[in-house]
Amino acid sequence: MMNHIDTFLKRNKWILPGLLVLACHLNTAAQQTPNTPVSYYIFSPFMINPAISGSKDFMAIDLAAVIQGDDKSQLLSGNTRIAEKGPTYFGAPVSRNYTQFGAGVSVFNDVIGGSQSTGMTAAAAYHMPLNTKNLSFISGGLAIKGIYNMLDSVPDTEAPPKNTFIPNIDAGVYYYGEFGFAGISATNILGSMLSEEDEPIFDVPVSRQYFITAGYKFIVSRSLNVVLEPSILINLDDSLSFGETDTYNPMLKIYMEDFCVGTYFHNFENLTFFFQYKFPQWYLGTLVDFPLNTPFYKDELIIEIAAGFNFGSIRSGTRTNWHW
Repeated sequence: MMNHIDTFLKRNKWILPGLLVLACHLNTAAQQTPNTPVSYYIFSPFMINPAISGSKDFMAIDLAAVIQGDDKSQLLSGNTRIAEKGPTYFGAPVSRNYTQFGAGVSVFNDVIGGSQSTGMTAAAAYHMPLNTKNLSFISGGLAIKGIYNMLDSVPDTEAPPKNTFIPNIDAGVYYYGEFGFAGISATNILGSMLSEEDEPIFDVPVSRQYFITAGYKFIVSRSLNVVLEPSILINLDDSLSFGETDTYNPMLKIYMEDFCVGTYFHNFENLTFFFQYKFPQWYLGTLVDFPLNTPFYKDELIIEIAAGFNFGSIRSGTRTNWHW
């Protein structure tokens, strides 16, 4: 059965590009927690879809932070494919075998105006191979999170500062293979947990959201290891309103050996560029937001920095220079 599915996907390579086109015909003012740093959508996507955790055969630890602007936020995250000891000879292990389970954790501090959210997420995923070579998988994931939100007093009301602990759940499914990926997920499934009396007064930045992602890798040059990866992220809330422009967040990555450069439209008021350079076991990256409607000298640039560490080796069967 799995071989039939994988053969179908290989023979119909238009499916994932088709999803990209379909997605463009599917945001609202939903609020994801954490909302910033924005770069985690690029460097740590398992934060919005727990099924992505463990989709690479090594442990990745990522740190991202906003270093300018009014919003001061930090995020430390990590995810890995669970491994077990392989065969041993003369009592000594010679290799490790990767299981079908992935895991991810994150700790974040997100400050937006008069609201500060501090929280932790723990994710688990099961990866089912679609062929015997383990080159494509479909996975399902679940995450539990705890968010402690601190709100300043609300102007023009008698509402005092409010502190709220919000438990929540994320869930998702994800397909990934040699040439493309697609996924759907729901975050903050339990909502903001505010009472009916508090909802009209306090704007706690936690709401139920739905994400659709899809992308495809186009090999531009095998000899130069140049790969073009267009993708899109679609963000919906319970209203399922498709008319908001900010619902659609296209992204473009260009891989050139160990260098990656791209652009990501998380909103259409800013022009966003990101850069990433991969060393053997770690990387450095940055993301810069340029305001489109205001001269840059009148509006502070938002700059984020990111760094990551990769522990373990990639299986030889799936390793390529552009497999980040």
